[in-house]
Amino acid sequence: MRILVMLNPTNKHGTKSAYTAFRKFLLSDGYILFGLELYMRVVTDRKGAEKHIRRMEGIHPLTGSIRVLKLTERQFHSMHVLTVDPDPQELLVGTNEIAML
Repeated sequence: MRILVMLNPTNKHGTKSAYTAFRKFLLSDGYILFGLELYMRVVTDRKGAEKHIRRMEGIHPLTGSIRVLKLTERQFHSMHVLTVDPDPQELLVGTNEIAML
């Protein structure tokens, strides 16, 4: 199962520092930057996903919006990638795999 976190910050005062702190929290919690303002984490099951979502609820910024999407591996692998130039990581690892470091 995977968790996708989509960030949509605003231009209000104090937003930049709050979102910077939230992004640092996501990276320290094992999320990887999957796209522009899009973070992803692999979890073992729904219970693990709920645990990580509850952790985000305690630290999320009070402005803008944050959307969280839970995907099964089957749903994630059915994603279509439309691009002209393949990403260097996709050439190395492949589009349907994730490299654990």
